[in-house]
Order: sequence, then structure tokens, then C-alpha cells
Amino acid sequence: MACMSLEEIKQYIRVDYTDDDSLIELMIDAVVDEMQELIPKFDPENPTNRQKLLICSYVKELYDNRDRMTKGSTEQIRYTVQSLLLKEMLR
Repeated sequence: MACMSLEEIKQYIRVDYTDDDSLIELMIDAVVDEMQELIPKFDPENPTNRQKLLICSYVKELYDNRDRMTKGSTEQIRYTVQSLLLKEMLR
């Protein structure tokens, strides 16, 4: 993952153990794939600061809710992620 290191993402999502490293890397790759499909001119090698925050937020949502997906528990962060993504898509 060139745009952000695993350590940066783990710091954001507050994970300090290595048990889930491969799962987190999978989530990062999936988020970057999604951004490449949806954001015109997205450069995974040189993301903007807003794009980095979007990657962190999206991975955090995926990681925090990997065992449960209830509408109420994810609605607020999902709105934030969607808002950031929409802004990037409209750039």
C-alpha cells in the first residue's frame, strides 16, 4: 500500500497489535480500489490530505463494524465518509 502505511492506518483506528494486520491491509486495498473507481484522477501514490482522511475513516468504519452492521451504529460515520467521498467525486 503506497499511499498510506499500515502503521498510519493502525494509529488512526487505534490498533496496537499485529493479529489483524492482514485484515486491515485487505480493507485498505478495498478502500483504495473503491476510491480509484469513484474519484476522477485519484492518484493512490499521492493522495490529498482529504483523501488520506477518507481512507482512514472508511477503513475505521469497516474495521469497527466487521462483526456487526446495524443501521444506527454506523449511520453517523457513514454520513461523514459519504460526504468526503462525494466532495472528492465532484472535484
